[in-house]
Amino acid sequence: MSMTTTPSASSLASSSPSISMARAIPYSPEMLAAMSPFELFVSQVSCELSLEARVDAMHRLPIVANAMGCEASLTLLIPYLATNILSSDQDNMNSSNSNSNAKKPRVEEDEILLLLGEGLGLLVPHLIPGPKALPLLAILERLATVEETVVRDKAVESIVKIIPLLYLPHDITITSNNNNKQQQVTAAATVLLTMTKRLASNDWFTSKVSVSGILPAVYAFINQTADANGDEARRELRQLYKDLCDDDSPMVRRSAAKHLAAFVESISALKPLSGALRQIPKSITSVTSLRKKIVLEDILPLVQNLCRDEQDSVRMLAIASTGNVGRALGMDPTLNADLLLPIIRTGCSDLSWKVRHHLAKEFNRVSSGLGFHLHLPAASTCLTELCLCYAALLQDAEAEVRTAAVSNLAHMTHLSGSELFLEHIAPRLSKIAADPVMEVRSKLAQTMMDCVGGGGGGSSNNNDDDDAPATADRPLSDAVILQVFQPLLEGFLNDEFAEVQLHVLNKLSRVSHLLGKMDAVVHSVLAMTKAHNWRVRESVASLLPHLADALGVAFFQENLIDPWLKLLLDQVSQVRLACVAGMAHLRKVAGAPWIQREIMPHYRTIYEEASETYLTRMTIMRCLVSLCETSSSSQRDMHRNSSSHSSSSSLDADILAMMLVSVEDFVANVRIVACQGLGLLAKHTEDVSIVATKIRPALEGRLNDADEDCRYFAQVALDSMLRLNDADED
Repeated sequence: MSMTTTPSASSLASSSPSISMARAIPYSPEMLAAMSPFELFVSQVSCELSLEARVDAMHRLPIVANAMGCEASLTLLIPYLATNILSSDQDNMNSSNSNSNAKKPRVEEDEILLLLGEGLGLLVPHLIPGPKALPLLAILERLATVEETVVRDKAVESIVKIIPLLYLPHDITITSNNNNKQQQVTAAATVLLTMTKRLASNDWFTSKVSVSGILPAVYAFINQTADANGDEARRELRQLYKDLCDDDSPMVRRSAAKHLAAFVESISALKPLSGALRQIPKSITSVTSLRKKIVLEDILPLVQNLCRDEQDSVRMLAIASTGNVGRALGMDPTLNADLLLPIIRTGCSDLSWKVRHHLAKEFNRVSSGLGFHLHLPAASTCLTELCLCYAALLQDAEAEVRTAAVSNLAHMTHLSGSELFLEHIAPRLSKIAADPVMEVRSKLAQTMMDCVGGGGGGSSNNNDDDDAPATADRPLSDAVILQVFQPLLEGFLNDEFAEVQLHVLNKLSRVSHLLGKMDAVVHSVLAMTKAHNWRVRESVASLLPHLADALGVAFFQENLIDPWLKLLLDQVSQVRLACVAGMAHLRKVAGAPWIQREIMPHYRTIYEEASETYLTRMTIMRCLVSLCETSSSSQRDMHRNSSSHSSSSSLDADILAMMLVSVEDFVANVRIVACQGLGLLAKHTEDVSIVATKIRPALEGRLNDADEDCRYFAQVALDSMLRLNDADED
């Protein structure tokens, strides 16, 4: 049985019931109003005439359960679901397995089961405490055996969520009846062990596929709750997983390989390893000798067998788990070099491109888990071989493999260090930069700047800085950056595809301190101020203030001020806003006197000449507001320097003069921005007479404005001034 579509559970119900759904429920409005939440749910979910009604009812399962309460849900709702929702479907499923001519359950029932699996998971622990959630597992277990994949996956997801909540250590310590609580934990462990055995022993492959995802959570639960008496239970769970890895069905072996990493982490009691740059291990993992022995004797043979499986879908998932196995072995360089490195070497040359692609995609986790970088110089040979494997993936014949490998360039650079990077990785980058496939070049342009760290401000539309390491963690020196990356930057900025250019521009500020030595790069950036693609112009506008920082204010005044002003008048709003956002950095670099002398005259001229274009006047006002925000944030620093404070006050006077004009503008949008700016100016203006004689009267004059929004922002500015005065008096 297969569904024609696989929508998410949250999208299966409409925001309001339709007329056809209302007509399908055989009750009058008066009767429905008198029903309890449970009765209303039963009447709707048992409506055979309307699938929409049943889907809507199941979609509201968490709401109904919350209305009923915990105890009523456990005594009424859960038994009803187990008896009436699953019985007919499960019976039909069993008959379909034994007799191909038997009547199969309706296709639409999968939508109901999907919502049921999701809804039960949402009940724990917010409504039903974890230790009381065992009855839910019986329903989810049956859902985990159905044929539809999305239903099984959702059931497994809910089971894995509930299992850790069955045991609450703090609940045991604060309860006087500890023996009773311990008995409940033991009973829960017994139920989980019985459930996994039952699922693993079924003949049909669906339950075995599901139990592969459940076993890691069950093993972790036994590890957490059981003492030495749990050794037999753990041994049984490992045997069950071994049977799954040796199953005749490729789908079962694939599921076992998919969850092998999680199972190894459960055995060794390790937390999952993130692939982010900030999560590169800085120390070896702490694993007991007993658990390490279990991994060596029981798990490693499974990994080796799965990595030699005839199905490429099995091999690719098994090879990706080698990093987790390496962590479970305590990141021992000798063991990992002898047992796991050959598997990785074989995977890099596997005949199936899918295996190589998946290994290239997961190479960050695999390489980090082996821990060779933590045992230098003793493991330098092993780390060199790992870099050679990565270099082979960079030169793969398949573009998808090369793209996936390039995505881990920054990770391998930080892991291997400058010397190995120059020897094994850098020589391959020039060929990748000229790759005929645009996606490969684009991925290199996107990840290349992560190799130099997270210095610089970055573009406002850059979303990748969260994973970038701090400036102090830069693995490459400035000399290496200039040697390796400068030619690549020049080529990418002249690429025919705007996507490649954008990836470089968005992060070019990270090397802003080196732009003075990259003349060709700077000239390319200047040429791109006239680019046809507006996103390119937006990135250039965000970058120009950083060029003033790198090349000096004199260079900006001589070469960049005209392009900057043209971008300020760009037809695309996002480009203009990028210039507005850059005013803060430009003032920080150039200082208030330079802004007043070189920028303010241009602003006044543009404003006066834009009598017919209110958007231009709004842009100028937003620039002034940005300057006000910068002035307000740096007010404390300026008080330490009297000359700086004087020049800032002079700039504020020019800004105030322009805002007093624009607050009387005939377009309400301009007046609104001016009101916001006046409110900011009032916050950091020390001359009380200016506030009393100029700013406050101008804002009070807008309280009778014809535009409602303008009146609102004027009142907001006045209220902020009032709060500021009250704070000063206190």
